[in-house]
Amino acid sequence: MAVTRTGPLLAVLGAGLFLVAVDATVLHVALPDLVRQLRPGAAAQVWIVASYPLAAAPLLLPFGTLGDRFGRRRVLVTGYAVFGVASLGCALAPGVPALLAARAALGVGGALIMPVTMALLRELFPDRRRRRTAIAVCSGIAGTGSVFGPVLGGLLVQTWGWRATFLVNPPVILAAVATTLRWLPRSPPGREPWDALSAVLAAGGVLGIAAAVGPSGGGFAAGAAGCVLLALFVRRQRRAETPLLDLALFRRPGVPSAAAGVLLVMSTLVGLGLLLAQYLQVVLGLSPTAAAARLLLVLGASAAGSVVAPALLERFGHTHVRTAGFALAAASLGIPAAGGLASPWWLGGALAGSGFGMALALTSSTDTLLSAAPADRAGGAAAVEKTGYELGAGLGTTAFGSLAATVYAAHLVVPPGVPEAAARLASAGPAQAEAAAHGFAAATELLTAARSACTASVQVAAAVVCGLFAVVALFSILRRAAV
Repeated sequence: MAVTRTGPLLAVLGAGLFLVAVDATVLHVALPDLVRQLRPGAAAQVWIVASYPLAAAPLLLPFGTLGDRFGRRRVLVTGYAVFGVASLGCALAPGVPALLAARAALGVGGALIMPVTMALLRELFPDRRRRRTAIAVCSGIAGTGSVFGPVLGGLLVQTWGWRATFLVNPPVILAAVATTLRWLPRSPPGREPWDALSAVLAAGGVLGIAAAVGPSGGGFAAGAAGCVLLALFVRRQRRAETPLLDLALFRRPGVPSAAAGVLLVMSTLVGLGLLLAQYLQVVLGLSPTAAAARLLLVLGASAAGSVVAPALLERFGHTHVRTAGFALAAASLGIPAAGGLASPWWLGGALAGSGFGMALALTSSTDTLLSAAPADRAGGAAAVEKTGYELGAGLGTTAFGSLAATVYAAHLVVPPGVPEAAARLASAGPAQAEAAAHGFAAATELLTAARSACTASVQVAAAVVCGLFAVVALFSILRRAAV
């Protein structure tokens, strides 16, 4: 199906990706305001952020292949409807349990939207050069949405409060549905049967792994169960005449590296972005709007990287562009790891450089995955890419959140004279310390100690991410040299 109306179609596909990406990070700046109103515990705070991507991750592969079987426009509109209703549920949630349930429902809607959107790029843009441009636009929109989430959250929280961060979704969803029905052509349902048992095995396997790395730490048992289910899924795919996922995809050059690249980039964008948003507000004392404005550097650099990526891919190829993106991100993140957090110039350079590098890596990875599958099986390839996207978002939130909490607790020195209740609240995190530091003589000392511990936690997290990007860049270089 050749595309004839590029602008409206990219607007349709980009709108959904933008909202889905925004909601993965919109609470980063809004979290302190939410904590003050709903008073969730430390674990509940992480779950409020992570329940959205961790609910989406197990459903991406089954839902991605639904589009191949039942028609992609139908699945896309259904996803929009679920996402809009869940957004209202988040905005109106009276307490933490209701908010967690609504955030999980958002994940269900996102799981319907994301893979079918990327699969439509493969279907609507059969020419590879035009498809690369379309992928760069949509990857840029998704990456920009992840970075724009805190910006939008800061503006809305400062004006109306954290609930407003979810009320912007329904109007955009209504416009997206109307535009989809007007401009997006119907895709005929596939003739091959949809394997429900394979879908259950895939969802259960990813759910087990997500639970193992989740905020509550499902641990070895959950991870082992997930691996067993995924092994059964792989066995069934190898024996099936019409597999839900063509495993030959992973034998194609560059596909495993591309999937790993998506996972690492999204872990960093979401996990480290959450820590930086708290640092800017609690340690530097910036308002939500001012903190969000600092993060605009990542947004602008990410957009610039997405614009130049197609030309770079055309000239240098996927491996070189992806490796260069990893190396630039590693070098940039070395700045905050080395202590450059307090300087606006050094921190600005780190944010801009990492955003540009990760945009190159993400665009290259997405193009590699989508180009590896034929158009009629693009849903499975897109689902693999988006599973990495959401697992990365969930893993980034939980892994870096847990790491930061451990470092924060180890570095927090509660001064004498702090009431026990205030000390206990302050130990849960820097935002809680800010809320607790009132009404007693040592309040200023407690807040200073919390800010120092928060700075240490962000530095350690940045150092870990810097090391990961350096390792994957070096591995890519050595593998290229060995070929």
